[in-house]
Amino acid sequence: MAMIHTPLSQGAAPGARARAMLSGRCLPVKPAKFGAFRPQMVVKASAEEKNLFQKAAAGLAAAGVAAALSLAPVDVAMAGEFDVINTSVPKGGLVDDAGVLSKASQSAVLKAVKSIEESTGYKLEVVTVRKLVFESDPFAFADQVIENWFPTVEEGDKVGVLVVTTTSKEGALVGGPSFMKAMPDDVIEGIVSDNIPIFTEQEKYNEAVLSSVKRVEAALLGKPDIAGPTRAEKAKGGNFKTREETKASRNKFAGVVIGLLVIATAVPMIQYYGYVGK
Repeated sequence: MAMIHTPLSQGAAPGARARAMLSGRCLPVKPAKFGAFRPQMVVKASAEEKNLFQKAAAGLAAAGVAAALSLAPVDVAMAGEFDVINTSVPKGGLVDDAGVLSKASQSAVLKAVKSIEESTGYKLEVVTVRKLVFESDPFAFADQVIENWFPTVEEGDKVGVLVVTTTSKEGALVGGPSFMKAMPDDVIEGIVSDNIPIFTEQEKYNEAVLSSVKRVEAALLGKPDIAGPTRAEKAKGGNFKTREETKASRNKFAGVVIGLLVIATAVPMIQYYGYVGK
């Protein structure tokens, strides 16, 4: 059964910083020496009182750690970035760490990836992340992914990695020597310049991933390229009228003025002759 890695939920294990805090040893809390404040007063605490005091101090320490974890800013993107790099190679070929793909899209991607491997022998890994923090360049991040998942040239020779970042709305497509040789440059350019940015700008993340995978599949199968989307260009031009529009408006205005003049002259004359005739 294909495995799909999904993003960490709110109840998941804390991040690296939190794990570092939790993994440290708490120093034993020593009971306060009352003699330091009142030299003349000697207080001998019983073993039971000391035990209760130590339990209370431990509880306060645990509450302090919990408060620090709750107040510290949690960088979800950072966790996702490290999780993708350090995770094992996905069996199904998809890591939807950004959590933007629907069930239908996930199934379609897995089906396409499987078809690519069975038909061509090339393997495509698809990765979605929300944001890249430490390595903002998606191509550099994709290189890190393929280097960690396939350490040797032989392992990653026929492997490609498609990365889509939802926050920056960009992506990358990298691969081993054989994979890159089989992929035309114009197809790679079209994917990272058209399919991914245009669809992600429209918040259509499913289309961004699916259209890119289908374009890779067509290229590896030797089929004609599937053209990517195009940006709708806004109509250019000034807000001034053309010569023809100005002439038409002028003629219309002249006709209205002449009509008003005729009415203003004829109506009084008609009224006058009517009055004289009576």
